[in-house]
Amino acid sequence: MNPKGSRFFVFCKYIIFSMALILVLILIFNFTACENREKVIKIGSQAVLSGEDKFFGEAQLVSLELAVSELSPVKIGGFDYRLDLVSKDDEGNAEKAFLIAQELVEENVTAVIGSTFNGTTKASIPVFAEFNIPIITTSAQGLDIALGYSNFFRVIMNSKQRIENIVNFLNDELKPKKLVIIDNSEEYTTNLVDSMVEIFNDKKIAYLKRYTIKHDLNEYQVLAENLLIDEPDYIFFAANYGELTDLITEVRNIGLSSQFVTEQLGMDESISLLADKELLEGLVAVIGEPPSLAKYSEDKKAVDFWRKYQDFVSKMKDRSISKEGPGPYAPYCYDSFYLIIEAMKRSNSILPEDFMGELKKTSYDGIVGNIKFNSNGDRVDPPSTIFIMKNGDWVRY
Repeated sequence: MNPKGSRFFVFCKYIIFSMALILVLILIFNFTACENREKVIKIGSQAVLSGEDKFFGEAQLVSLELAVSELSPVKIGGFDYRLDLVSKDDEGNAEKAFLIAQELVEENVTAVIGSTFNGTTKASIPVFAEFNIPIITTSAQGLDIALGYSNFFRVIMNSKQRIENIVNFLNDELKPKKLVIIDNSEEYTTNLVDSMVEIFNDKKIAYLKRYTIKHDLNEYQVLAENLLIDEPDYIFFAANYGELTDLITEVRNIGLSSQFVTEQLGMDESISLLADKELLEGLVAVIGEPPSLAKYSEDKKAVDFWRKYQDFVSKMKDRSISKEGPGPYAPYCYDSFYLIIEAMKRSNSILPEDFMGELKKTSYDGIVGNIKFNSNGDRVDPPSTIFIMKNGDWVRY
């Protein structure tokens, strides 16, 4: 063999061997770097964090940060993951909410908790649906915000469920023979009673009569006289506690002993300052909150959450909170974060296409009670709480 050719052959082998060695070293380095790189799960928080309603978003953010502090790092599928909360302010504006949803997608969140209102939630859901990202609302109660989207979940009762609970309590528990239902002519109460009537008709439940009245003492006197003729055993009145007290007073003054039932607007501790306690005795209020969260609750999970929340806020040095206390939706936010992580654990995956199926099969006992979802993503049988006036005080029914 030609000595020059032999040396050239050896040189080529050396070059090839060196390149192969370098390639192996690069692969080993990259593999080691990937192994050592911290694994992160990003959860989005979308809420109103500015303006007069910012407290709702602040309470959501504190609740989620509290959950992160308790859960991170979390082991899923054999790997440890740091939990990272990506918070965005949609300003309570639907157009801004649509853009914020896109930003959260671009930041690779695997799930989203929010938004605060019906309009902002409705605007965001299609964006997340396009990328199969689940969104859990903790406060939006509108019926039509997520029709046709399978990535939507709601941990609070919807507006129809709240009214169904009132109707079911009236029909199943009180069993009135002659029920009169009244609204105070304002949009909220009119819509509420309209929905009650629709449910009554759907379930073929009889009621005696419906009245709509404005807050006027002369009109109340006329209505009281009509009620005396009607002789109802139960009267449901959707109105604030001041109007409710005025009507009860008029009715009692003409000798009618019908039992009154109301809802959230009518329940206030100040009501006993407006009338003698004898007149209010037996007044019932059906409140759209679970027993664990409603007034005078001694539920251990709820009490512990309140304490942890307050302690967590007291240690926050870089943020001021505009109002004291968790607020009405904070426990729902906290439970929602735990729901997402539990679904990931059960599926052994942080990918939405894997853990969303587990989210749909959820049965979770949280601060807000047992959480299960129906095919629409709504809560299954969310409970209300019933109160009754006894000796001038509200007590659990």
